[in-house]
Amino acid sequence: MGCSRSTVAAVFAAANTAGVGFGEVAELGVDEVRRLLLPDPSAPVSDRAAPDFEYVHHELGRPSVTLLLLWNEYVARCRQTGEVPYQYSFFNEQYRRWAKATGASMRIPRNPGESVEVDWAGDPMAYADPITGQPVNGWLFVAAFSFSAYSYVETFADMTLGSWITVHAFENFGGAGRLLIPDNLRTGVSKADRYEPVLNPAYARLAEHYGTAIVPARIKARDKPVAEGSVRFVAGQVSAVLRDRRFVGLAELNEAIFAEVDRINAKPFQKREDSPWIVFYRDEQPLLVPLPQVRFELADLRKAKAGPNYHVQVEKNLYSVPSTLLIGRQLDVRITSHTVEVFDGAERVASHARFVGVTNRYATVPMHMPEAHRSRLVA
Repeated sequence: MGCSRSTVAAVFAAANTAGVGFGEVAELGVDEVRRLLLPDPSAPVSDRAAPDFEYVHHELGRPSVTLLLLWNEYVARCRQTGEVPYQYSFFNEQYRRWAKATGASMRIPRNPGESVEVDWAGDPMAYADPITGQPVNGWLFVAAFSFSAYSYVETFADMTLGSWITVHAFENFGGAGRLLIPDNLRTGVSKADRYEPVLNPAYARLAEHYGTAIVPARIKARDKPVAEGSVRFVAGQVSAVLRDRRFVGLAELNEAIFAEVDRINAKPFQKREDSPWIVFYRDEQPLLVPLPQVRFELADLRKAKAGPNYHVQVEKNLYSVPSTLLIGRQLDVRITSHTVEVFDGAERVASHARFVGVTNRYATVPMHMPEAHRSRLVA
């Protein structure tokens, strides 16, 4: 039968305890014999009140409802009827067994303003390049609050880190959640791991800038049900509604997407009160982490050495640093789309507007020059 010795022993022990012989079970089905000899261990003890776990599971889907609250209500009902309730720990254990046996997803508590789930939608949307007129694929970025399911969707020309950094979503929300939950994709997570994923350094700097913590979803786990549902919603509704329209450029496509997402956010929930828009602005937005005064910019970090002419070379252009620095000293350079910043350890020693599209240009701050050079400049 492919049974272990311990299973065979348990069956004989159960049969002896029940006083059941082979003749009494020979004509029964497997499930009937199992129920007769080996009752479900999750079945309630006879002197305890059986909780309605289907009701418990349904109620956990409502805002701010927890297992502790439902256990307290269960205990109160038992007191009214004179029944004996389960202890809280056993109540939790029984619910987990019930969820596993029925295939129901365990309800994960969600708090207002706590977490934002982010992901890419699977199917691209097409738009025409405004210069060539050729069709181009745009990739849908989705950010959604776990509590309200209030969503932000935007199309990008690629799925690189520059598109992934979530800045536009935070600005649309008017703040950041305390947790940011991405998938274990290479864009935001350099090394996927079930327990200790390694974040992309730039993505980690984004979190520090906005005062949020990045907690990648576990591999093959249901940590991002809202964003994954929003991905399906984008593919199923936004893409379908806009399927026959033709767009020129990303801006026109995104304008149509924003309007459609606003409509969906304002649509009432099917299984709870209000709508994502109402729940977000009423319960979540007041709790968000305020946005910093300066927008986060994706930066490229490099090393450079101070030359004899007190300049560092970055992308074939030269930027000045204080001449008091030792020639050949290794410096850190932070490059954004608009600026070039130079650091000596933790101290920023120079900041320049970045040259774009040109080479062999010098950006020189007079205060960086030696005294003799400054006096010659004045003369």
